[in-house]
Amino acid sequence: MALQNTPDNKSFLSPLGFKFSINKLPNVNYFCTAASIPEISMGQIDSVENTFIKLPVPGDKLTFGPMSINFTVDEDMKNFLEIYNWIIGLGYPDNFQQYAGIKRGGIQPVGEVYSDGTLIITTSSYQPNIEVKFIDMYPVSLSQLDFDITGTDVEFLQGTASFAYRKYELTSIV
Repeated sequence: MALQNTPDNKSFLSPLGFKFSINKLPNVNYFCTAASIPEISMGQIDSVENTFIKLPVPGDKLTFGPMSINFTVDEDMKNFLEIYNWIIGLGYPDNFQQYAGIKRGGIQPVGEVYSDGTLIITTSSYQPNIEVKFIDMYPVSLSQLDFDITGTDVEFLQGTASFAYRKYELTSIV
């Protein structure tokens, strides 16, 4: 029996071929070691009843899961501090210096609170293939850093940050 509808590209997607960047975090971009395409889901409207069964009806609102990245922390902690300062500025800062560069509310320009990000996914030969663009990102969490002198090998510290965003779009680069 002959196979029908055979795909043109039979290569598998490698988890190693990616590059993440977010406009507002140049030091994080360089040290990024893991990134994800988040979950997307759509609710459903309460089922429509007919005589025999309830019929499922697709909803009209999408929900995007948080976008998470891992990064190796540089020894000056510049990448960790980029995210830390952004979160502090968005939250409840203690002084005007922490607030500098971050404006809140609807009357200030959006670009100072949010930043767009891009995840480039490569082919098996590490050529750019798919672009995932995250629109209006902002950090919502930053992991702890654990220091421990009891280890026998040096394992460099890894940070994890999660971001909320308005939406993401996938486009083919090729």
